[in-house]
Amino acid sequence: MNTHASHREEGPAGHLVVLGSGPQAEWEHAMQRLAAAGPVLLIDTEPPDWERPHVADARTANLLDLAQVRQAVAEFSLNRSVAGVLTFHPAYTRAAAQLCQELTLPGPSAATVEATTLRHRTAQLLTVAGVNNSGALHADSYDQALEAAHQVGFPLVCKPASPRTRYAARQVPGLPDLAEAFSSASAATWSGTGTVIEPLLDGIEATAYTADSPSGPRVVAISHAIFDPQAEPAMLPVEVVVDADDVCASAIEDTASRALAALGHRSATAQIRMRITSTGPRVISITTHLTDPLLSLLIEQVTGIDLISQASHHARGQTLPAEESRLGATAVRFLQASRPTPLLPQTAAAHPHVTPYATLQQYPGQRRVGPLWRSGHLLVSGTDYPQCTARLRSAAAEIRSARLSA
Repeated sequence: MNTHASHREEGPAGHLVVLGSGPQAEWEHAMQRLAAAGPVLLIDTEPPDWERPHVADARTANLLDLAQVRQAVAEFSLNRSVAGVLTFHPAYTRAAAQLCQELTLPGPSAATVEATTLRHRTAQLLTVAGVNNSGALHADSYDQALEAAHQVGFPLVCKPASPRTRYAARQVPGLPDLAEAFSSASAATWSGTGTVIEPLLDGIEATAYTADSPSGPRVVAISHAIFDPQAEPAMLPVEVVVDADDVCASAIEDTASRALAALGHRSATAQIRMRITSTGPRVISITTHLTDPLLSLLIEQVTGIDLISQASHHARGQTLPAEESRLGATAVRFLQASRPTPLLPQTAAAHPHVTPYATLQQYPGQRRVGPLWRSGHLLVSGTDYPQCTARLRSAAAEIRSARLSA
């Protein structure tokens, strides 16, 4: 259904279809950049709220139902053109790819979509290409999961082969926990795709982000995440740091380049998640789109590269030169807890600068993220990774002190 009247000139490029949105505090920057590049048609499960100033039109649909999404686009395109399709949600990747193919719009090939949306297929192709990876094994039943678990050993990770929700992976420390983890992963995967079992790798968590260049995708930024122990057995980030001069860059860049080549991804933005182990980087997953708009803002702050605009232009079949300006590091810490906690005191809300180097973004209301409740986030900047993490911890301590004294 039409929930927002068009209020912008379409222009020669047509509309960019965006599948899904998110909380304003984490997504508004992305919507502003998408709108700046051209008119946006937002398709989401709910009518637009804070997004209204940034979209030219909107439709509501169940984004997990391809038929509904297809119908929404078809009705819109009766008298207006569609120039591209974009999503930040892994669960909507299939719908976005199908729309691109049906409307002959720019996008990854069907083979690349399959290779990146099925975790075990990713592992198979990487292994054939000689790229070190997690070695994910496919399991359609608990018996198969049990057999795979004996092959990889405990502790391990059980996750959907093709997730329909975020943060569905589960750490499994031992055999008694496998059945529950398998049941949870099975409930969160696309029908008929099953689950995967892979070892819980030691080492540093890292995600490489690529942008277009004349020679193909190149790594322009690297983030490092720390997972929240409150969320276990789920794997939910609590801190993420982006350093313009990442010390792991040389090892990561080669692995990321070979991984994308193995999956046939030769242009546009991509994310390659990996663990830097004692034997080198091992790829865990690959997505042919950005998955976290807030991290794109962090990346732009330290590299000067606007990945949101890069993705928008590429979805429209256009190119946008990446102009770099590397300086320092930046990081985010999410304020989250295992149960709803009182909102921050009004004094904290009125003074967003918790410390000289930290800015607090308090959410209007707490929202569920995986198994936790998130009430806001802290942003800091610094010269490098260690300074950013130290400033995050200092600011978080200030927040805890403010809560206790409220």
